[in-house]
Amino acid sequence: MPEYSDIEMTRKQLYDEIWELSVAGVAKKYNLPYNRLMKQIKDAGIPIPPSGYWTKLNFNKPVTKLALPEPADEIILISGTLPSARKKKLQSLTIESFGRAEMGAGIAEASPALETPALPVEEQAAFPSNSEVSQTIDLPETYEQSGQTYNIYDRELLYNEVWLAPVTEIAKRYAVSDVAIRKVCQSLDIPTPPVGYWAKLRAGKAVTRIPLPISNKPTKKSGVRTGTDYTPPLEKETLSFLNEEDRSVVLSIATQIRLPDENAKMHPTIVAHRKAVMEWKKKQKEQEARGCNRRGMDSTLFLADTISNEALPRVLHIFDALIKAMEPLECSLTSDLKFIVNGETVSVSVTEAQDEIKHIPTKEENVQLLKYEEDKRRHSWASKPKIRKYDYVYNGRITVSVNSSKSFRDCKSYVVEDRLGDLMISFYEASDILRQEREAREAAERKRKEEERRKEEHRQRVNEEVDQTLMLENLSEDYDIACKIRRYIAAVEASGNLDPTPMEWIEWAKAKADWYDPTIAREDEFFGKRDHRKNADQKKLERNSYKWW
Repeated sequence: MPEYSDIEMTRKQLYDEIWELSVAGVAKKYNLPYNRLMKQIKDAGIPIPPSGYWTKLNFNKPVTKLALPEPADEIILISGTLPSARKKKLQSLTIESFGRAEMGAGIAEASPALETPALPVEEQAAFPSNSEVSQTIDLPETYEQSGQTYNIYDRELLYNEVWLAPVTEIAKRYAVSDVAIRKVCQSLDIPTPPVGYWAKLRAGKAVTRIPLPISNKPTKKSGVRTGTDYTPPLEKETLSFLNEEDRSVVLSIATQIRLPDENAKMHPTIVAHRKAVMEWKKKQKEQEARGCNRRGMDSTLFLADTISNEALPRVLHIFDALIKAMEPLECSLTSDLKFIVNGETVSVSVTEAQDEIKHIPTKEENVQLLKYEEDKRRHSWASKPKIRKYDYVYNGRITVSVNSSKSFRDCKSYVVEDRLGDLMISFYEASDILRQEREAREAAERKRKEEERRKEEHRQRVNEEVDQTLMLENLSEDYDIACKIRRYIAAVEASGNLDPTPMEWIEWAKAKADWYDPTIAREDEFFGKRDHRKNADQKKLERNSYKWW
């Protein structure tokens, strides 16, 4: 363990050295721990260069130097005691994650003199889970300045972190993007795992860890946190919609899923689809050779025109690994390679990225260009042939999207094969979303039908009420007519000035009043019974016209 001495100097002396060498430079000059020095500088109220200061200075851009507040001549004591917690953290990380045999190559004390080159080491380590990473690596060290939080990146510690877990996970701990972590690694000359490293590690294959090289670059670096301070989040329980037994089975299989051997027999559904895709592509070439319009061609098959022939076997192996792991869980695969999970059909789309390269004219296109130049010399109206400037070539980087929502793509940190377990879990999560959406649609449909039924019942009741009311109106009209007839008969009988009316007419008139009266509904010799419920037009008396036949 290195020994550190205490240093006395004025605030002005420390201020001048900080703005001349940087905090990291002062720490290196006096062989002091960076974090300890930074804390004491902050306690002493000495301003330090802001982020970007040294970059602007290197490019001869104007910079602002913060003034030192009084008293400038105050003597301060800089203690160089190395915090034991820091040392324990480095030792714990080394022993638990990489073994005692790698102590010399993986972790050394901050002094450059102790850094020694190491040979590549073949490791057979288990793929770490997020919880294991959280337990092994402590929270990153930070400091505050001008209301902003800054990370402190230690070269040796960050080296061990990026070889312990993918860069995307380490970036979350520092509350920055994975691009920022890669830039820090580049500036500190820290090697990062190559593409496919985590896939091999997950598959239990031997991997090579690149040792930390000797470098003249700084051993520490600070950078602003672009996100919020990292606090271990309260994780939502994965697959919480499943019962505990099913959930544990699914998670167990997801953590153990592996790519089958390249020579292993594929799932019959995948074999049939591969054959259909190859036949489709062959037929498309024949149709294009005959000059067929693309609209007249057969409908596109899944994977037929979104990935190259070179990437097709890789994608099919991914699907093969997934369905072979999920079939024991009563999942299945449709003919167009959709996954049926918990009774829901989960769609999957796969695309391959393309590189834009400058188009090299073909022999036929060169002939067209020569003909155009010749025609142009003869005629001003010569038409230049349309030849594309760029070609787009598949580059092998694929993206797998589950249910058009969650995507997994090849990147520098990992390839899709590294995320087979996450892909499987995303299928179950998508199936639950589809179930909720289906149940919501079914509930909405039931509600719509119930509303239609209620409206229909209301409509029928209204119509019945209308019919009853109109019938009442028709009955009352007939009753009014009957009452008018009876009043007229009574007036005729009481009138003394009128000629005597035969009794036969009186009886006839009373019979007609009874025929009109719905309360009596007398049947007439000629008209039969009157349907009092009908309206006046329907009950209107009409003469029989003479018919010739």
